[in-house]
Amino acid sequence: MTSFRIRSGFVLFLLPILNAPALAEEPSEDTHTAFLEHMHSHLEQISEIKDAVIAGNLPDVREPARWLAASEPPGLSLPWMPYVQEMRRYASRAADATDLVAAASAVSEIARTCGDCHRASGVSIAFGFDERPPEEEQSLMTQMQRHLWAADRMWEGLIGPSDSAWNRGAAILSEIHLDISDFTGSSAEGASSAENESRMSELLSRASGMGEQGGLAASTELRSGLYGEFLSLCASCHSLTGGGPEAR
Repeated sequence: MTSFRIRSGFVLFLLPILNAPALAEEPSEDTHTAFLEHMHSHLEQISEIKDAVIAGNLPDVREPARWLAASEPPGLSLPWMPYVQEMRRYASRAADATDLVAAASAVSEIARTCGDCHRASGVSIAFGFDERPPEEEQSLMTQMQRHLWAADRMWEGLIGPSDSAWNRGAAILSEIHLDISDFTGSSAEGASSAENESRMSELLSRASGMGEQGGLAASTELRSGLYGEFLSLCASCHSLTGGGPEAR
């Protein structure tokens, strides 16, 4: 089995969230602290689901998805509860998903819902981007690093929400053009059959155009749908090759 380990190394910054209108009026200092801690936990659990989907590991989706489905941020004011309820609904879908395609769609919608809530409540979430993968070397490993870098930036674009992060991810994704021959000698035995090679070629062909589509997608709904499809392609490819990113 071939696997590779890539760390995203992102740093999360919550910008003036303490004064966010999403909080109930004049919350106590303890409520502020509890709210911030809960939001950090939200991001961690959502990211775990996303990483599990990318790795093609459906069982690892369930625990964090169930946590999110039962979560209730402390001190949140009533106007923003519909976003929380929508997030819980998609989290339940992820927890009950019977395949990675359904899980990918659900977690993408969770990210979109978070971003919509942030925008509506006037909260900005910024991510410190990790260094862009080098362009000089064109190995399978560096191409996979670029795929993962793009996935992380587009993810941050949904959750932030951030047009800049989304467009950075879509731009690098549009530059990646893999062929089935790139996997020769580096994939699991299952990818050697004619049927699996045909499936791999189809997945790579679909992935190659997603960067350009992403650059044209302006609404969060379009971006979420596209990102869910991208995650499912990653999961399907890793399932076929026996590879995928290890826990980061």
